[in-house]
Amino acid sequence: MMYTWPGFIGAVSGMNEYGLTVTINAGKSQIPLLAKTPISLVTREILQYAKTIDEAIEIAKRKEVFVSESIMVSSASDKKAILIEVSPNNFGIYEVENSNHLSCSNHFQSEAFADDKRNLKTIANSHTTARFNRMEKLIRQENKLTPTKAVEILRDKKGVDGEKLGYGNELAINQLLAHHSIIFKPEEKQVWVSTNPYQLGKYIAYDLDEVFSETNNENKIWTIDSLTIQEDPFLNTEAYKKYEEFRSLKPEIEKAIQQKKDISTEKLAHFIQLNPEFWETHFLVGKYYYEQKNYKKAIINFKQALRREVTTVPDRKMLKKYVKKSYRKL
Repeated sequence: MMYTWPGFIGAVSGMNEYGLTVTINAGKSQIPLLAKTPISLVTREILQYAKTIDEAIEIAKRKEVFVSESIMVSSASDKKAILIEVSPNNFGIYEVENSNHLSCSNHFQSEAFADDKRNLKTIANSHTTARFNRMEKLIRQENKLTPTKAVEILRDKKGVDGEKLGYGNELAINQLLAHHSIIFKPEEKQVWVSTNPYQLGKYIAYDLDEVFSETNNENKIWTIDSLTIQEDPFLNTEAYKKYEEFRSLKPEIEKAIQQKKDISTEKLAHFIQLNPEFWETHFLVGKYYYEQKNYKKAIINFKQALRREVTTVPDRKMLKKYVKKSYRKL
């Protein structure tokens, strides 16, 4: 079983008949210059041929890849999960000891990548560490991680300590942009798949034992309605409506900045009101005023952006540079 999208070859999330699962999270890579095996084909091959974690590792070891990726593999027969961490020039295995959970965001954790400069830079400068720490905090709050509790974590939109980030911030576990999320119970051969939008819709449960044993599956319904996890209440809030309007208005603002076109102060004020806790909201308004040579208003908005949770270290440095440049131009 694989969950993917039309036209895509390979697996990003899946489980086979032995209760072995794979999911992938991208790491930081160089721009690929040579054709090698796409990671989604590696994971598909693991699903097709591996019964155990050791067999999954052997398949991954044989492949040359051109991007960096963490492959989370869980196994019903092994009763554990590990990370296979691959890059064009390195290979590592990460598994936890004395713990009942394994977390993964977008950086490597194995010894093989302990001194990798690109990985260390990603940990220090990007948003992967914040999301990892938020996951760890939320998981440790639970005595037992049920599918429903897992969904609550996957839908979390707050910062490490529960602070507001604004909607769409990559510091959040749920950035309100992902294609899907998925939950596996390998030993029970059960899987929950998110529905639109942004993992906020219902999570549909499937019984894969029934799927895999079915010989005549025409018109068969394999969903387990009693295990459906209901949609996020956030979907029915005014904040969600505002976020959707923010997403549709943002490209218009960005295009006006690029083309140096006028935007009314009313529209800019409305734009801010739609997503006021998000640093990028204020940055874009500041950048508009900067391009219009209204440096006083640019500084006000850049400083407002700096008061929010800025996504990455380079983003914060960029904002500070804009403030300095604006002061110099006054």
